[in-house]
Amino acid sequence: MRYDVVVVGAGTAGLVTALILAEQGKKVALVEKRGYLGGRAMEHRYRGHQIGLGSHLVEDPGDSLTRVCELVGITLTHSDRSDSMPFWDRDHWKPIQELYSGAAKQGLKRCIQALTETDYAEFDKLDHLPLREWMAQYTSDEGVYTVWEAISILEQITDKWYDHSASENLYVRKMHYDLKRTAGYSFWPMGGWEKLWKEMGDALVARGGELRLSSTVRRVLVEDGSVVGVRLRDPERPGSDDGETLEADAVVVNAPVWNLPGLFDDGVLPANLLQRVRMLANNRNRACWLGYWIAAKEPVIAMSEREMASFKATPRTGLGGFTLNFTGYDPGVSPPGEYLTCVGAAFDAAEHYGDKEWLDRKFHEFWLDIEEMLPAARGALWTKKHLVTTYGVVNKPGLVGAVRPDTQVREIDGLFLTGDTVRSRGIGIDKAARSGITSAEAVLGRRHPFFANTVRY
Repeated sequence: MRYDVVVVGAGTAGLVTALILAEQGKKVALVEKRGYLGGRAMEHRYRGHQIGLGSHLVEDPGDSLTRVCELVGITLTHSDRSDSMPFWDRDHWKPIQELYSGAAKQGLKRCIQALTETDYAEFDKLDHLPLREWMAQYTSDEGVYTVWEAISILEQITDKWYDHSASENLYVRKMHYDLKRTAGYSFWPMGGWEKLWKEMGDALVARGGELRLSSTVRRVLVEDGSVVGVRLRDPERPGSDDGETLEADAVVVNAPVWNLPGLFDDGVLPANLLQRVRMLANNRNRACWLGYWIAAKEPVIAMSEREMASFKATPRTGLGGFTLNFTGYDPGVSPPGEYLTCVGAAFDAAEHYGDKEWLDRKFHEFWLDIEEMLPAARGALWTKKHLVTTYGVVNKPGLVGAVRPDTQVREIDGLFLTGDTVRSRGIGIDKAARSGITSAEAVLGRRHPFFANTVRY
């Protein structure tokens, strides 16, 4: 079978890339090894509630995933915005705005003014810098630092001030201030992720694309410096090289950096690309968190039902993290009369990745912290632990921007990369969607007019 483009991986970026290319008349095959869409943003029902690998809102202010849906006629309804951002201050919750007052407000205003007056291209020069060092040019107030760093905990899954990348954070802050007049804009897709991914898959098929679930790509095929297609794994003989071949002049790989090398024969990928991929894929650079899904008969909240709450250190674990009451955004995620909350805390993979004894201890301590910080959790109907070690590459200074692989592998004709672990800016699903738009345009060799005025790295 021959295609114009084969897209490997049906996570957010792969879906976006394939859908745009099919809309532009390309014959596209989207191949996914799992039996579901969405990748790390997958979703499933658990005891009547919609849960996923982690907790996913989307930070799109209207010009990435939302824009792609508009292109193909999918209605992506944004939930109402969070009406508060409580912050845990040693032994109680309080509105995060209380962290700064009086003269400190002027420091925050100086940061915002400097941010809005800076071109996006200037952020490329700050890939090595922690966010606080940039902010220190305009304020010395710890409360102002904490406000933006608390947002960073929610977005970047890092809990130490020196691990918050200036370039990544400032890119998102500027985008949200410019487009939504707020420091942070996020929403839940009403109806949930599973519904949206299905609608995008259906839209791909309606435009002539082929969707192949439960099909594993064994190798991306390269001959004489050019892509010629992909070979699928033979389900009857997984270790053989006799699987079906999908011929194509272009292949877009939507795989995290830790899975990328395994899709190619030795010696195919350029040495400089492999060097960056292996550095990023080191376990110490993974964004990790541990947490609990909690179902209860009353909202497990800090201050109000629809909120994004954050903390820089819980009483026992000392970890920074977040809590989200999903039922407050969309009652449809839970059975009537029940509420679903996710509470998570980031941890340093360099110190604790794979340390079972440490993780067991922290899960125990974290639950005690949750009962103290969110007393309604004591009456939980059920709880479910989750450990996320595949969220992505942590956005630390020195691990962002140009150090990450580019969209186009220029040494191999027809080979493109997409996804949130390659070069892109933004947060989570929003970042992946922007990467998908960029990759589709790279394959097309031009800007798509529908995205001409969007903010994109």
